[in-house]
Amino acid sequence: MNKTTYWAAALGLAIAALCAQAAEPLDTPARISARAQKSLLTGVALAGKRLVAVGERGIAVYSDDNGNNWTQAKVPVSVMLTALQFVTPAKGWAVGHDGAVLSTDDGGATWKRRFDGMQANKLMLEGARRAAEAARAAAGNATSGPAADALSAAENALGDIEAAAKFGPSRPLLAVWFRNEQEGFVAGAYGQLFRTVDGGNTWESLATRTGNTDSLHYNAIAAGPANALMLAGEGGKVYRSADGGATWKVSDTGYKGHLYGVLAAGDALVAYGFGGNAFRSTDNGATWQPLPRVVQRSLIGGAALPDGSLLLAAQDGRLLRSTDQGKTFAIAQTQGGEPVAGMALLDGGKAALAGAGGVRMVSTGGQ
Repeated sequence: MNKTTYWAAALGLAIAALCAQAAEPLDTPARISARAQKSLLTGVALAGKRLVAVGERGIAVYSDDNGNNWTQAKVPVSVMLTALQFVTPAKGWAVGHDGAVLSTDDGGATWKRRFDGMQANKLMLEGARRAAEAARAAAGNATSGPAADALSAAENALGDIEAAAKFGPSRPLLAVWFRNEQEGFVAGAYGQLFRTVDGGNTWESLATRTGNTDSLHYNAIAAGPANALMLAGEGGKVYRSADGGATWKVSDTGYKGHLYGVLAAGDALVAYGFGGNAFRSTDNGATWQPLPRVVQRSLIGGAALPDGSLLLAAQDGRLLRSTDQGKTFAIAQTQGGEPVAGMALLDGGKAALAGAGGVRMVSTGGQ
């Protein structure tokens, strides 16, 4: 290879590397598109009277007229955004793929990145290494028994996280819940759970505290009775913390599939998920009873209505309503349509459903 060919090849490789770096979704702002509101939108929430939705390629849109017109927000990433929540009409949070955590201070018009998968990998590695060291100290020379089993689980978890970290910021966050403007939690695939107590300036991993030794996915976070915090996820598991995430109790619904949400129904809990499966507990999740399946499509969202009834949204857009604290559900809105991924309650007996083709408004079957 002559010098001219060598330098041309080297320049080509350098340009390719720069282009690849520039194309990193975490570093590439969402492209402004005239059809943003018709994209696949996976989450929707109210910011005061404003409606905000997020979805594919970092797209976020907002509407100040009940979804008649939409404006695309400025977002610094182009990863899939999966969920959002507003603490006040101005202050909101969104999460997505590659461990992205975004915040807004202007009701969803502009967003900034506050956390990402590289930071997530570092925190999870640190936590897993501490857990493995503690397990080694507890096991001593034991080769069998509970301490040895705990050591094996801790070492396996560490190995999994080390392997995943080699792929970079690749694991998605799927859920977000903030108690107030300072304290919040984000969770997602492979047992990721992080907390901030200073409004997102710093974060800590709680992954080793939940008892999720198999690194099962978390799909949702919700507030429970008596200020409890709840997680719902893979393997039909529900996790409950009564002390702000310091310690957790794991409960098994008896179902082995995905749960996509859990909500308080008076003094009871209702968990729901794949294939229309739903479960109810009256003892803080110690035991669960399966509910009759009303639909065969996955249940992807739930909320308590002002009149005390419960609403569940199916993936095909149908809505299920309960007026007896989750003991029974009946179809309240039969209009199907494009697949749905998120729901937000509106005034006047309406709900906003986010999914393929954007956000559509439907009746909840009551006020």
